[in-house]
Amino acid sequence: MKTLKPLPITYITDRESENRMKWFDKYKYPLLNAITLEQEKKEECRGIDFLSLQSAITFFGELTTGLNAGDGVRVYFASPSGDGTVNEDRCGTLTLIFVKTKGTSDVPPYFYINDQKTSAQISSNGAKEWVHNYQLLKRDRMFRTLSHNDRLGGHKETKHIWFSLKQMEQTLDEMKYQAKEHGHIVSCFGIRFTSYTNKDYVFLDSKIPSYKRRERLTICFTFIGANGDIGIKDIDPVEFAQRLKLTKDKSFGDTFDTGIPAPPPSDTKEALDSQI
Repeated sequence: MKTLKPLPITYITDRESENRMKWFDKYKYPLLNAITLEQEKKEECRGIDFLSLQSAITFFGELTTGLNAGDGVRVYFASPSGDGTVNEDRCGTLTLIFVKTKGTSDVPPYFYINDQKTSAQISSNGAKEWVHNYQLLKRDRMFRTLSHNDRLGGHKETKHIWFSLKQMEQTLDEMKYQAKEHGHIVSCFGIRFTSYTNKDYVFLDSKIPSYKRRERLTICFTFIGANGDIGIKDIDPVEFAQRLKLTKDKSFGDTFDTGIPAPPPSDTKEALDSQI
């Protein structure tokens, strides 16, 4: 008999996931899509898929190798233009760039997921160009999707997201578990662009004011089955109920963060950033 574990700390409920996707679809995606249609004559990307669940496991394993407590992985939003220019009038489809951090400092090399749905290395200069393209146009324009009070307060749209080693390891363990126990249902893994809603989010062990996450761009992880995205709850409902009870019994609650947007809450200028 297999031993069940609590849900990973990057798990969020189906309801919360749906709410975040709806907020993204209503407020973020139309603006992003308009820019991409204008710039690249194609629709905006809604997320990234890996070639297979095993390829995602391998990539997350590589990202966590050599990290210690206090370290993590930074995920930059990026937007590589089709013609390679870097200025506030040109950018392409939304994507992500990954890098290990020692503490909170980037430790290259940088990686992205290519058109073949596998990880590929990119130079620091190349990664910086992609990130600048996103920040100079898409991030600036998405400022208008924040609430009036937040705009007056000087809050800004997300530049990048930082995952702790614990978040990455538990996500990786969940992928391995699903591959072993439900490989006949789960075939792949993906990352979706989404958005926090106008709710004041409060997360365990967080010292960041809750308002700083409101309405900001973020991402979520998803498994993929024969019919598309599939949540942990839908892979095995009976097992999920047992794991959810175990999670609540350990006082973890039932909704967790999917990474910490930075900024907000961090207003630091990291290695690839073009702006605060």
